[in-house]
Amino acid sequence: MNHDFRALLAMWVACILLGSSGPAEAKPFSPYRQYSSSLFINGNFKLTFQRQWGEPRAASGTSVESPTISPVLLPLSVSSFRTVGEPVVPRRIATGVPGLEREQRQRLEAALLELLKDYEHLLDENDEQRLKNNLAGAFNFLFLSSYCALKNGEELSGEQRESMLEQINASIAMRLKERRLSDREKQELYESVVLSGSIIRGLYNEGRDKGRAEQLKSARELARAMLEQLMGLTIEKVRLDGNAVRIG
Repeated sequence: MNHDFRALLAMWVACILLGSSGPAEAKPFSPYRQYSSSLFINGNFKLTFQRQWGEPRAASGTSVESPTISPVLLPLSVSSFRTVGEPVVPRRIATGVPGLEREQRQRLEAALLELLKDYEHLLDENDEQRLKNNLAGAFNFLFLSSYCALKNGEELSGEQRESMLEQINASIAMRLKERRLSDREKQELYESVVLSGSIIRGLYNEGRDKGRAEQLKSARELARAMLEQLMGLTIEKVRLDGNAVRIG
């Protein structure tokens, strides 16, 4: 993909994800001041994490009899879905950007489709086909991208990534009990979350490699907003405990 267009793509998508004006308007690029989840059709599908996955408490503060099921016991299939057709979010994003010519919209849509393909290619390279069409995998990718941006390039170990994946999977299982989603809705949420993680990772990596402090700042602000709005997390709630990731 053309380098300049990839950078412009990151700006366009970040603007739309955060509900700000696009680069077609002659304003300084600062779309991170106010977050809006208007792009996400399932934007109110926010994950929640039980502290330490311990026993639930009754209103009086005493333990109830049935312990919480450990996330490790939940199969990853609870977060999987069947695709119902071609990707839909890239076209929605491209259509939503004001002031673009038809050819520009087509190029933007094609670039977003390429990002989705890049993600699946990454899964293939890492022998992680189990995470294709899987919401837990997509949210874990968003978390890992955000963690990297907010922790100055720090990456989790394989065991730590698996620990977080298990917790996300369990959180999704709980949320799906509260709100049922069709396969189409799951596919749209999956695409949106993968694109968010890709943009955060791309902004951070390019800012680091090119020494662009403002781009690093943008990546971190976008990462923080996405964690808070989609996963109900702040980076301060996340701590590493050996091979485990603890929330709360």
